[in-house]
Amino acid sequence: MKTALFGLCSGAWMSLIFYLSSIPGDELGPDTLIINLIKKSGHFIIFGVLAVLYLVTLKGRKLLVETGSFLFMLSLFLTLLYAVSDEYHQSFTPGRHSSGYDVIIDTCGALAVLGLLYTLKIRRNPLTARVNKMVKSASRKTA
Repeated sequence: MKTALFGLCSGAWMSLIFYLSSIPGDELGPDTLIINLIKKSGHFIIFGVLAVLYLVTLKGRKLLVETGSFLFMLSLFLTLLYAVSDEYHQSFTPGRHSSGYDVIIDTCGALAVLGLLYTLKIRRNPLTARVNKMVKSASRKTA
């Protein structure tokens, strides 16, 4: 059930990205440094969120600590594929064009968020092992 819910969330998020890519270029505002910075930051964040949604959908009921690096890499790869397809779609939108730089920014956003989660996973794993060991030892002493 949880996996299906996150699968729907991933689909909805991809639909949002598709919609944003369908907005004609003349409706996006002037081509200034600030506007471009906001757009590129949006790419970074939106695709970082998509990577997390893919990861949660793929891992199912596993805890983050139990999630293997393969699922992190698969999430990154799926995000990269969607970024490429998004840029291709954008090439058909009036006033827009596809850009390899945007794919790089999208992938960097996914890599940054997944890298952060993976780092937390690695740091949490020894801690979880220590806590479990302490709980087992305490339960043996009281029994």
